[in-house]
Order: sequence, then structure tokens, then C-alpha cells
Amino acid sequence: MLHSVPGSPQADKARLRLDLWALAAVVMCACMLLFTSAEVTENEVGKTGISQLQLFLVPAVAFLAFATGIRMRFDPYHGRPPRSLVMATTAFLGLLLLAALSLPLANHVASVQYDIPSATIPVPLVYLASPLASAGLTCLLAVLAVGLAPPDQLFRILWWFAVISAAATPVALVWNAIHEDLFGRLETRLGGAAVIHTVFLLGISVCLGAALQGHRRILSSLAALAHLLWFIASGARAGLVSLGVFLLLMALPPLINSVRRRPARLPFVAATTLVALAAFLLTVRHVLGNRGADITGGGRVETWSYGLHQVFSSLPTLVFGTGYGVLWPWFAFETRALPQPGAHGTKQMPFGLTLSHAHNLYVAVFAELGLIGLGLLLITLGTTCWAWWRARGVVERTMAAGLVATLPSFFFDTYLIKNFPVSFIWWAVFAALLTMLGKRNRQQREEHRRKTEHERSRALRIGAR
Repeated sequence: MLHSVPGSPQADKARLRLDLWALAAVVMCACMLLFTSAEVTENEVGKTGISQLQLFLVPAVAFLAFATGIRMRFDPYHGRPPRSLVMATTAFLGLLLLAALSLPLANHVASVQYDIPSATIPVPLVYLASPLASAGLTCLLAVLAVGLAPPDQLFRILWWFAVISAAATPVALVWNAIHEDLFGRLETRLGGAAVIHTVFLLGISVCLGAALQGHRRILSSLAALAHLLWFIASGARAGLVSLGVFLLLMALPPLINSVRRRPARLPFVAATTLVALAAFLLTVRHVLGNRGADITGGGRVETWSYGLHQVFSSLPTLVFGTGYGVLWPWFAFETRALPQPGAHGTKQMPFGLTLSHAHNLYVAVFAELGLIGLGLLLITLGTTCWAWWRARGVVERTMAAGLVATLPSFFFDTYLIKNFPVSFIWWAVFAALLTMLGKRNRQQREEHRRKTEHERSRALRIGAR
């Protein structure tokens, strides 16, 4: 049976209600998504090392921080962020601080020419500090925006964004096609074909959760189907792994519960599972037939080996890493501040041949920031697994399954410290889910406290007689 939870569509059938501050946060997020869908936001402004994205992020975060301060001053009962969100955000910002502190301590050089590793030039520090600033501001923008919205309206807000995204993706695709070649795969200015599937998977989770909950079931189902079609069209092989994890997380709990309640259902459940598995495998076959079965190709394995070899070269590097940007000064390559420009293709570095970035979030953090950085990252990402375990009701469970299912994709491309528009959407869904869980937990604790006080008062009255 599906149960309503606070913040779910079924918990409140009224229309979306937003105060001035929440409306400002929604508008700011909408502007962020429109801007990043229309422009290549990592393009450099002049030769400053500042990206176009930062021109938006700085005033946006400043405004939302101001709005949060005003809100807390005049409405102290609005609610503090849940401890899980504070812990996860603090861990990630701590990771960025560790990266920033490593900048003046490391030797940042890049090879001048392919196949000549000894001829080097220094990497300007601004091209290393700038991505760190973008990563921190992206995280803060999402967390602050979610904090300004009423917790019981968060899912409705995400639903509207997901539905609009499902309809707007073809427009973004055409806009990108006008300016760039598509290479036969779906990609937009919001994210390339290798990372955009994360957005579609989160859209599937939100819309599917709404459909299962009964909120505008037809529209929600159509939006979920649209996101699934865009997902398949992206041709992301790593995305298929994430989709498989999502389906597994969604299917296993109800199937197990169903069989436990009625063992006679086992044949039907088994048959349904086999049909669903066959459909998924046919989809996988189609994608792999077009793009090949090796999801680690294109220089990824060589790049991971390059990073891991350096981090395991000594005990200090194992603990603290080589230093941020030492192995992958990707922003300097992509902005053509260094020789061997561009985002694609193998680059020559003093330590060996590598792609411009790690194409693996875990390897990127571990190699450049060591066990300390990896530990901070795992605190942040581990919170998604905790949220899935603590989720109740179909909406929470579906959103949590979508977030957990994105984690395998992080093995095949670099998120959170790169690909900032996609990372913003991930942070927004992440913060919204934890806030919804936090509100439900507070309500349950308050209900338990009132019940305990009532029972104690009743016992005292009986004793007084």
C-alpha cells in the first residue's frame, strides 16, 4: 500500500502556495536553468579565468543568502535545515576548502606539447580556483533555494520543474543543434550526452513518484515517459547502469513485501520481473549495439590508472593527494589557457597521458585530495544511501532511489566539481529530499512527545485519585 508523507502531493490537494521568499527562490532556480540551457556557461569571460556561470552564481547566491538572513530574522519558526543536509553540505564545502588550501602548496605545470612531457609551463592559479568557486556556489544556490521554500511544497515545486523540463528538452536540443554538431546523440547546453542522463533519471524519479502517488497521474506518467525517452536517446552507456540500479531499488521492496504477504503471488511476481528484465535488456542491447559495449573506453581506464598511480606513489600523497589541479587542470584546457586545448582527446602532462579531466568523480577526488578528500566526499554521497533507508512513502522512496541510482554514474564522469548545471539539479533534488525527511522526522518526534506528555498527565491524574 502507498502511504502519503508530509510534502507529498497527496498530503495536500491545494494548489501550490509560495510566499515572497519562496517565489524568489523558484524564480532564481528557473533563471539558472534557462541561462545554462541557452549558454555554454563554462566559457571564459575574456582572459580573466572567470566563467560565464559565475557571473550568474555570485549575485544569485548573495541574494538568496540575504533572503535567508531576512527570513530567519523575521520568521525564526520557518525551520532550520535538517542535520543530515548540514552535515552533507559541510563535508562537501570542507572538501572544496581542502582543495583550495592545496593550491599554493603544489607545483601546477602542464606540458607544452603532446609527446614532450619535459617541456612545461605553469598553470595560472585562477584557472584552478575558479572551478572550486563554481562548485561551492552551485551547491549553495541549490541548498539556499530549497531552504527558502516551504517543506510541504517542495515536491510540488520539483514536479513542476520536472514536467516543464520534459516538455522543454526538445527545444533545448534544437537550440543546441543550431550552434553545434550533435554527433547523433541527445545533448543540450545544460549537459553533454555523457552526463545529461543524470538529469533525466532524476526527472523520471520525481514524475514516477507523483504518478504512483496519484498526483495528476496522466500528466506525471507522460512526463516520466518523456524523460525515459530522452534518457535512452542520450546513448549513455554508464546511464544504463544507473537505470538498472534505479529499477532494482524500485522493484525489490514491493516485490518482497508482496510475496511475504501472499506467497501464492510468487509465480506472477516472477513472471512480471522476467518481462521487465527482458524489456530492460532489449533497451541495453539497442544502446550498446549503436555505441559499443565498453563503457570504460575512450581513454577512461588509462586516465584512471594515471591518477591512481600518482596517488599511490607515496604515503603523503595517499593521505593528502597530489594537490587539486595537479593532475587535471581541466578548466585551463577547456578555456584554451594552456596548449593542447579543448575538452576532448588525450593530453600530455608531466606525469603521463590523460584526458582533460578524470571522468570519474571518485578517482578525481582521491587522486588529487587523497583519503581525506575521499572521506569527505563519501560523507556527502553516503547521505543519499541513508536517505533511501529512512525514506517512507512512495514519493520519498522514489526520489531517494533516483539519487542513489546516480552514484554509479559518478564512476564514469565528473560531477559536483565539474558539469555544474547538472550538479545544480542533483543538489536541488538532494536538498529537497533531506528537507522533506527532516520535516517528517520532526513531526513524528513532536507527535511522540505530545503522546508521551498526554500519557504522563493521564497517569498523574489517575494517581491523584
